Amino acid sequence: MAALMTLTAQDLRQFSLLSVFTETELNTLLHISKLHAYEKDQIVFLEGESIKELYFVLEGWFKAEKVSREGRGQTLRLIGPGEILNELAVFSGDSSSVSAVAMEPAVVFSLTQAQVEKLLTDSPSFSRAVIQNLAQRIQHLLNHIENLSLYPVEVRLARFLLDNAEEGMMTRQPWQTQSEIANQLGTVMDVVNRNLQKMARRGLISLDRDTIKIVNQKGLEDLARG
Repeated sequence: MAALMTLTAQDLRQFSLLSVFTETELNTLLHISKLHAYEKDQIVFLEGESIKELYFVLEGWFKAEKVSREGRGQTLRLIGPGEILNELAVFSGDSSSVSAVAMEPAVVFSLTQAQVEKLLTDSPSFSRAVIQNLAQRIQHLLNHIENLSLYPVEVRLARFLLDNAEEGMMTRQPWQTQSEIANQLGTVMDVVNRNLQKMARRGLISLDRDTIKIVNQKGLEDLARG
């Protein structure tokens, strides 16, 4: 299990929602926040649960997913350090619309819904930051829906590689298996594997155990346009 850490005002300041507060206000938040540690594959909450806490990710990665009755998962987004989790349920007052699972040992801190609502009432700057965050989440989901609805897997995969590469190289996290990539792209592992091999044969990428190197940037970008 990830070890709990000593929370500081600087830890809070890395979050865009909280960076609007003064040092004194951040120190006040330190006293009311609660630290949590999660193990790999531990469920934070399930779809349909009424969880009244807003989580701020300090260490580790989580995925927000939908799971069908047949057990097939669709990863809607990955949430890492500096990001928040469960915002839609907290801000809307509804039950959670997704399940959240730790992809690796992780540490978060949380504020209750009542605490968040008080911040919304007391701080216009915090309210504006919340609106901006929700607008970004909506844009992300719109892009996700567009990709799933309008483009074949090879196009979605090309976009995924381009979005996740740094200086032409995508280094996969230990949990970022082809099966997990398939969950993000709305397909199955065999289809992802076939398309990766096809891209490699075309000279667009090269594959290694933990890395995917973009060999032909322009060619992959052309493919990503659909």
